[in-house]
Amino acid sequence: MTTHAAPPPPDATSKATRLMCAGTYLDPVYRKGVIRELLTHRYRVVAPSYGYDAAPVLAHALAAHHLRRNQLIALGTGGVVIALLLATDVLGGWMAALFVFWLAWATMFLRRLAILQTLAEHLAPPSDDRTGFDGSHPITSRLTPELVGKINREQASETVYYGGYKPFVGAGQPIKRWANAELLLGTPKSRAGAFGQGLLNGHVPAQHGPADGDGTDGAGRTERKPIIPFTVEDITSRVCEEMLAELRDKPAPSDRVELLSVDRRRFSKAVRTAEADDPVAVLLDTPDPDGPDHSAGHWEEDYDARREYLCVRIGAWKQELVTSVFIGFDIKGSTLHTEFYTYVLSPLPKSFHLADRLPATIGGKLMWRIAWDVTLSAPGELLRLIANPLRERLPSRFGTDTVGKLVSQPADTSEFRLGRYALASVDCGALTSVRELAPNRDFHHFFQESDTIKYIQIIERHLLQIVGDFLRDHDVDTREHEANQTNILQQNFGANSTNNFGGNQSVGNTKTTQTFGNNSGVTREARQP
Repeated sequence: MTTHAAPPPPDATSKATRLMCAGTYLDPVYRKGVIRELLTHRYRVVAPSYGYDAAPVLAHALAAHHLRRNQLIALGTGGVVIALLLATDVLGGWMAALFVFWLAWATMFLRRLAILQTLAEHLAPPSDDRTGFDGSHPITSRLTPELVGKINREQASETVYYGGYKPFVGAGQPIKRWANAELLLGTPKSRAGAFGQGLLNGHVPAQHGPADGDGTDGAGRTERKPIIPFTVEDITSRVCEEMLAELRDKPAPSDRVELLSVDRRRFSKAVRTAEADDPVAVLLDTPDPDGPDHSAGHWEEDYDARREYLCVRIGAWKQELVTSVFIGFDIKGSTLHTEFYTYVLSPLPKSFHLADRLPATIGGKLMWRIAWDVTLSAPGELLRLIANPLRERLPSRFGTDTVGKLVSQPADTSEFRLGRYALASVDCGALTSVRELAPNRDFHHFFQESDTIKYIQIIERHLLQIVGDFLRDHDVDTREHEANQTNILQQNFGANSTNNFGGNQSVGNTKTTQTFGNNSGVTREARQP
């Protein structure tokens, strides 16, 4: 029976969601990036959410934007009134200057007070004296029910429509990957008993040559049992079911992997074409995440084909540290091909954690302190109020192309430049997530890095064991699988004691790519020539 695990719903009450909402008040560039990605470029498909909900983040980003807009409106309106009073000689020069300073001070004070109140009352962590963040969010005119429905539908869709090059958008930084190909050969008849017993004892019997006696045919070749037929769907379902059972359902409560999800996701490019006279008309016509699958076979080799992977996700540290593993299978030419990709979403910036340390109530003493701080910082804050809009329009520092052109065409190198007559191409797939927009790539704690290594190793080890058991159940000779398993595990993070955080040696037909610790900009690759 075919089983299909749907992706878990977005987590609107997680710590990651709360900190991202707080970050929209604390980082103006991040706030603008969220609005740009989810509202301005709403023709793009929303990236899948891993341990958070994007809708509350956008709601708070719009609320923070409205606070700044209202401050600018008050400053502009008050400035016009003061200028008119000055022009009609109602106010003198010094009096007008004092009114301008007071107006600027009052708007800064009120905006800072409103932000502190929001962070302390609505985005605070739960404690004994306050309920804390409950997933609710402010309602604004630009956050329409249709937009919220679009975000909720697309971030939880089983089909991920991605833009650019990388299909696993939203999962964070790549940590490790390998691929493995195994010939599907039947178990040797003469060695079936000894081979199976050897596996039970934890070792693989050595093979020194053809089997003796009735184990070989007239030409000296080993006779093998016929393989019990299986499909990619069969092995994928087996891995999905047993991964959940072995890591979450069967163990004792103290040994379970908390916040574990195993679901199946399809990945497809989202490129549309439009008439040349109106290329932007297609932008709001986003793909339907629940539309029919247009790939007839498994892993069709086509630009528009969808490919399905198992997504094993562990949301550690209250969903602030998310480790995602994507596992894919394919069978071609009597060969089982396995792909293994790991990604991690690093903890959110330390500045976002300010929401965890604010007082529960804003008393009179704190109000006086806010007033004094506003007085001291008024010139610099006025300058930032003017400079931030210019800064936000510069190319993004997050490495995304969210400020690029909406419609960009490939270079036309044809002799007659015939590309000018082609239909406009629009990449409306997801390029990044609002979680990945947060300006942070570092672990805040040593144990966060070690937990990432731990969970990747656990998933990898269980995967290899489940696949081996599946192949044995289908009378497949698993000696090659056991040898490849040894090679893969030797490449693991902790297998080589002198090379834990460097480039691992790649053995066989695998390739390992790893990014470690706070040197996130350094990626080490090891390939066997």
